[in-house]
Amino acid sequence: MNGLDLAKRVGLQLGECKSFSEPIDCPATELEKFLRGKIDDGIVVAWQVQSVVWGSFDGKKFFFKDNTAPNVDDWLECRIFNESAEIHLKRSGNKFIGRFIRDAAGNGTFCVDSFSRLWGECTAATGDWITLTDKPRKISMTLPCAGDGKKFYGLLTRNYIGSDDATGLSGYVDYRFVAIEPADWDGD
Repeated sequence: MNGLDLAKRVGLQLGECKSFSEPIDCPATELEKFLRGKIDDGIVVAWQVQSVVWGSFDGKKFFFKDNTAPNVDDWLECRIFNESAEIHLKRSGNKFIGRFIRDAAGNGTFCVDSFSRLWGECTAATGDWITLTDKPRKISMTLPCAGDGKKFYGLLTRNYIGSDDATGLSGYVDYRFVAIEPADWDGD
């Protein structure tokens, strides 16, 4: 069982990983164009002025449920991620500033993989999309994830550990989203 599988079962898993990180600064109007060649494909989550939206990126273009076009003008923050990399951006005026992090390249470090169940139960699965609904709170969200007939889903996160040269203390220095996975195990 690999570290990601174990993290999904026990919540946290310490391991070794290699990663490379670089800063990003791009005009908001050219976000899709800028992302081409940086990340091949992935899940997109964007925090907008009025809501949080989930979609996917195929290496060239964003896709959202029901083929709605993204309104990047409303985005305050976004993450585009897959199992090996993530781009995390925050709006700063008319541009996005952030970082690109990729595993399996760069300096060796330690990391902690963690798995957290997302709120709600799967109430609909259509193709590569699922809808999680929290009925008591009357809220739902639609995510790009194959509906495997599971009731619960969660977010797998990788947390990178580093140390402070002055104090010698270690702690989390960065984290990234990795995947959305089923969270039904052993009848739970």
